Amino acid sequence: MKEIAVLGAGNGGQTLSADLALRGNNVRLYEHPSFAEKLELIRTQGGIHLKGAIEGLGKLNLVSSEMNEVLKGAEVVYVVVPSFAQMPIMKEALPFLEDGMKIIFIPGNFGSLEVLKHMEEKGIKKDIILAETDTLPYACRAEAPGEVHVWGLKTGMSVGALPAKRTEELLAHIQPVFPIPLRSAENVLEIAFSNLNMIVHCAAVLLNIGRIESTNGDFRFYTDGITPSVGRLEELIDAERVRVGKAYGLDLVPAVEWIKSAYPLEGDSIYKLLSGNPVYAQHGPDAPKTVKHRYIREDVPNLLVPLISFARAAGVQTPLTDSLVTLLSAINDEDYIELGRNLSRLGVECKSSSEISEMIS
Repeated sequence: MKEIAVLGAGNGGQTLSADLALRGNNVRLYEHPSFAEKLELIRTQGGIHLKGAIEGLGKLNLVSSEMNEVLKGAEVVYVVVPSFAQMPIMKEALPFLEDGMKIIFIPGNFGSLEVLKHMEEKGIKKDIILAETDTLPYACRAEAPGEVHVWGLKTGMSVGALPAKRTEELLAHIQPVFPIPLRSAENVLEIAFSNLNMIVHCAAVLLNIGRIESTNGDFRFYTDGITPSVGRLEELIDAERVRVGKAYGLDLVPAVEWIKSAYPLEGDSIYKLLSGNPVYAQHGPDAPKTVKHRYIREDVPNLLVPLISFARAAGVQTPLTDSLVTLLSAINDEDYIELGRNLSRLGVECKSSSEISEMIS
């Protein structure tokens, strides 16, 4: 049994909270006061109902918008919010952090680096492990506050600590009660570079723009939107991602292999693996309704921008990824390079690739 705090009551946060509670842990759930209304039903029913791949009512010890209440005495803190919400929620959390806490961003998307920079600027010197995972453990959707349909669980995922030398210590603490097997990553760069949302979301939205806007998203994003040509472009962008990893001493798993390791699927292409994945194929239309969807406004600035920024620092060319960012920036009239997690925001703008690798080891 662990004392666990989950920050964020969206799809992933509700599912993780309930699942960990069903596994016998003491779990507290936090949501920002701006969204506190969703907590009322959860509080009234005493927890969160899961259905589908996981069944049951996960009874929570506390549901609150008071950060100090949720964090007090927590051994493990899971931050399960979109990338753009990581810093706002962590700025609230920083005054209440305690020595010995393990803070895991699910998924990380370079969030640990930005939080570390902010902690150093504020002079916060707690004995805390920051860590990231490469994905959520679930495919899920909250149908209402306190009601989540879990379509499936991944067969495993990766985690890396900052600094990397503390990853095994972290795993020993969280694996016994975590829902799925965890793999040790080389470092947080490997984790962030391994989030395949940047591969499977961004190009597919760009190449399905006409369909998204003409149907208001009335199609199955993975099943119908990932065609052979879309999948081929995604594989070429994925090859650029793998080359960037090599420049930092990382052997990143190609997307095709990663998908096959995460789901019990067979196939030799992104198209075959995603378009035929039953986890996504059986719940009807799920495509974005607009090009300003989080698949773009989260994944481009927080995944693709740091990817090409680290590529430039290492002298690696990424022409297809660069073009994707340029086109989506133009379409949405937003400068994602300037707004995103560039090297300055991550506190490594003056470092070489070898210096960055040393810093996070």
